[in-house]
Amino acid sequence: MIKRIFIIESIPADEKLTGKELYYDIIVRYIKFFNLEIQSEYYFVNSTKEFLETLNILQKKISDEYETILHIEAHGGNEEIQFSNLETLKWTDLENCLIEINKLSKNNLHLNLATCYGMHVAEKISLIKTAPYKSFTSALKELSPLEIINDNSILYEEIIKTQNIFQGYINFIQKQKLTQLRIKDTKTALEYILTSQIMLFINSSPNFDLKSFFDQYLKIQIDKKILLNIKTPKEKIEYILNLFYERYFPK
Repeated sequence: MIKRIFIIESIPADEKLTGKELYYDIIVRYIKFFNLEIQSEYYFVNSTKEFLETLNILQKKISDEYETILHIEAHGGNEEIQFSNLETLKWTDLENCLIEINKLSKNNLHLNLATCYGMHVAEKISLIKTAPYKSFTSALKELSPLEIINDNSILYEEIIKTQNIFQGYINFIQKQKLTQLRIKDTKTALEYILTSQIMLFINSSPNFDLKSFFDQYLKIQIDKKILLNIKTPKEKIEYILNLFYERYFPK
């Protein structure tokens, strides 16, 4: 159940503050309209330093397992996010910042990147660290200010109404069929990718040493005796994935 929505915006002064408009016109208004206990806050930052300081402030506000949406409104590229003073932060560095927040929320942090090319954040995710978020919502290509306002206005109305980010997105996509915004559940996305990879190695070489490769790749400890006693590829995949999930996702 969504209990917090935080917006951090960093847009140049000569551009429309879409995050601020979205916060006051949609998020605050609908929380009040539906009379819900959802904490919401808006922050404007100018620089990388101010952005990191704001994340530290938010980190102190999260001390339970309630689901939190962190909405970041800024310019983005294939490799980084850009702040209003034109400083940048690599997607990989953003991941490191979010890991601690997601740990505190016990894997209940949802990231909404209202940036161009925000989907690239998923390409930089490290499997040997800890999950930085439970889900992420973003676009693969450029986003116009009008797209950001139109899409997120409907999305947040549905999220606040249902207090469920996934059901809210389902309702949203029925209204905005041509939207660029896509939501990805981290566990579902990784399961699809890793299942394909493990199966590829099993099919290509029955004698391939799954332990030596995936222990290092996923930072886990496969018990070779247990693995040898598992008969079917499906069961082997489940065994490896469960070891990974146990280490990767905060609880």
